[in-house]
Amino acid sequence: MRAEPHYWPAVPDRLWDNIRDEATLPTAAEMETHFRSLGEPEVMRRTVRVFIGEETFCPGFQLQDGVLHEPVLRLFDHAMALKVTHNVFAAWIVSPLSAGACSRPVDMLDSMTLLQRSLAAFADRYPARKTTLTP
Repeated sequence: MRAEPHYWPAVPDRLWDNIRDEATLPTAAEMETHFRSLGEPEVMRRTVRVFIGEETFCPGFQLQDGVLHEPVLRLFDHAMALKVTHNVFAAWIVSPLSAGACSRPVDMLDSMTLLQRSLAAFADRYPARKTTLTP
């Protein structure tokens, strides 16, 4: 008999506050303006966008020197293939990999193979919720 999956709980507000304090949390509109000023508005389609209340934000951990940080993009692409939502990916990347550990994916971006395996294991443990559309 297969056990019921454990879904990722709602991301706590304090996590968004931590991201805002540590890495910034600009609005999607601010990020779009930034990329337009660089002449690269199409980059917005590759960004991690989190939905907090009624607003959309783009966590600053995905930027390095004002441009999208390639290791974060690769992990995010992997997350999308695994059907990990934007909000859950943002929570995963800034959370310790295991209980009692202090290593967070955002601090280990030079260990891509380990992070991709960890993200896949995470996605297996916390599958995306299936939704059904009613006519």
